Amino acid sequence: MLQQWRKLTYLTANSNFFIALKAFLASITLLIPGYFLELSAFSVTAVLGIVAAVISEGDDSIKQRIINSLLALLCFAVSSLLVSLLFPYPLFFLIGSCLFSFAIIILGSLGKRYVTISFATLMIAVYTMLGLSHDAESAAVLTTEFAFNPYSLLLIAGAAWYFIISTVLLKVTLYNPIREQLADIYFSLGLYQQEKAKFFSQKKHDHKTIRHTLSTLNINIVNAMSACRTNIDYHMDRSLSHELQHLIHLYQEAQELHEKMTSSHFHYDSLKRNLNNNLIISGFEQVLKQLASACKERANATLYKQAYDHDNGLTWSLAILKQELLTLEKSVEWPLFGPLKLLFRNLRKADELLINSEPTSQHEFLVMAPRELLSIKQQLTNALHLSSPVFRHAIRLTIGIALGIGIIFASELHGYWVVLTTLFVLQPSYSATRLKLKQRISGTLMGIIIGAILLYLFPTERSQLLLLAISAFLFFYYLRKNYSRAVTYITLLVLLAFNVLYQQGYIVTIPRIIDTLTGCSIAYLLAKLVLPNWQYKQFPKYLVEAFTANQAYFHEIINQYVSGKNNELPYRVSRRKAYVADSHLTASWKDMQVEPNDKRHKLNHVYDISRRNHAMLSELSALGVHRNKIIDVRLQQDLRLVEQMIIRALAQTKNTILSPINDDNIYISELETLLKRYKNDDNKHTLLLIQKLKQIAKITEELQIMANEMNHVSDTPARSNVQES
Repeated sequence: MLQQWRKLTYLTANSNFFIALKAFLASITLLIPGYFLELSAFSVTAVLGIVAAVISEGDDSIKQRIINSLLALLCFAVSSLLVSLLFPYPLFFLIGSCLFSFAIIILGSLGKRYVTISFATLMIAVYTMLGLSHDAESAAVLTTEFAFNPYSLLLIAGAAWYFIISTVLLKVTLYNPIREQLADIYFSLGLYQQEKAKFFSQKKHDHKTIRHTLSTLNINIVNAMSACRTNIDYHMDRSLSHELQHLIHLYQEAQELHEKMTSSHFHYDSLKRNLNNNLIISGFEQVLKQLASACKERANATLYKQAYDHDNGLTWSLAILKQELLTLEKSVEWPLFGPLKLLFRNLRKADELLINSEPTSQHEFLVMAPRELLSIKQQLTNALHLSSPVFRHAIRLTIGIALGIGIIFASELHGYWVVLTTLFVLQPSYSATRLKLKQRISGTLMGIIIGAILLYLFPTERSQLLLLAISAFLFFYYLRKNYSRAVTYITLLVLLAFNVLYQQGYIVTIPRIIDTLTGCSIAYLLAKLVLPNWQYKQFPKYLVEAFTANQAYFHEIINQYVSGKNNELPYRVSRRKAYVADSHLTASWKDMQVEPNDKRHKLNHVYDISRRNHAMLSELSALGVHRNKIIDVRLQQDLRLVEQMIIRALAQTKNTILSPINDDNIYISELETLLKRYKNDDNKHTLLLIQKLKQIAKITEELQIMANEMNHVSDTPARSNVQES
């Protein structure tokens, strides 16, 4: 019995599997009765409503899930009603579809949950168009007898049935999305440490490539943390369950681990040249790899609701490394040994965090930062602006839907799959649209080939209904894992549905290919030509945001060197914003790489400056990891002066980016003069602090020089000569 329960836990812990299972249960419980009652056409139509319902669903508390489900059903009903009323009148139908599409996309600016609802609402609208376009008589009936046609009612009924099943099962998996996202965080931290261990490897690795890979991996960590934090916020109320408190504790522990793992203690490429001790270097490599494995074990324990069994081998390796460092201390100068000692202390603290990660009665999570909520009016006002990505996407998608409907009217074809393809492929950015386009085409072609074979092998309605339910399961299982495979199965589902509804399985194969290619072409052209968000225009904004976040983070770190260490909100918020801003910077560079060649302006400069910003963040993290109150009053005052100089230099760099100016006073020479007075200081920890501040000052100067160079380089596209990882 215990073994069966454990297997069930494994299955429900996989959100992709569980969502697919719910969709399968909802589908099969409609398809089986429909088959025996000879109402398969009705049940298949309802399954299309289930598809839209699953896509609209978010990760919420039970109360919020019910509210969102009712809101989704309301949007579905309004969408279907408008299509039904306007369908007999082509011009009004075209205008109404465009206005409604624009409005529903703008609704998505209110938050992540509204994005999914608005997208699913447009799906219902297109499904309604499909149903009406295949039944000319129903369009005539609409104008005389009904506001809703039976097809619309079945779509909404199918969606409602799924929402009922999903809400009932939510109690079993209430916190599973948070667990899965926490597991993603710890898995990503493990991958980050695994990559960082290469700095100490005896094998030759290009350190520039490692740093680039680390900055890319950092995007995954930050995205997982943002998603996890959003889900935690959905469940925050006056009374928190013990399980939720433990999950919040794990989230905050992951933030601490992230800072420790991102921190940089010295230039790794010079370590081997200056430290002639392969045993120590290999020891650090081994500890980093074991720490990576421990993070992965912590992830599995969180995901599958198991007790975390810490690897004692990691603690043992740290003990051995400590003894080797004590021996090394006698033969190595402090400027080289000091950073090694700090790195060891950092790794030991990470080990202690993982050891103490299991819930106890003494565990208390820190106060969570309140959500930055804007009023609905303010959010909509911000969205209704040409600079808003949501507004631009709404314009593009509205034009895409208008073009699709216009093509249908002009050619008198039932090609609403053009509209549906455009809806799925067109994304807010060019890079995301291009990726979806390739996946959509390859998935559709594969789905049609498989579908044609299955229709030949399984000609009976009973077998096709079973295959339809399985296709729904596989579509949702792969939707977030492998979009190309997901498209294969949704194409298969559509072919089977059309064969059951209209006996047109084979007939729609070629039109489906043509519609897909047409819809993909429309999406691609719109992403490229209509209000595109080219990254060379967005990058300066992201760079300014990154420098602003670094200023705030540095300020909070220095505060704690002066007034004492704490882990209160101002420090944690500034740290999180610095990591998020850095990930946006790296993501912008990655997106720029897949944009058209004539839009890759200053690509190599963008790469260099984003890489150095990540280096700056790593140095700040190291400074933050070892923060402790400084007793020396004069040093406290000098730290404040250093803080002012660094912040002024970063502010000047921001001004250079926003409005190019010729100002060579970047305060670094002043700063170096100030720090020289501690050159012969007897306090070893003071020397390490000064050493770290010099490194931060050096990177600040490099960023200023890079910003000046970027402004003086002609604004022409460049090909990347950066080595990819």
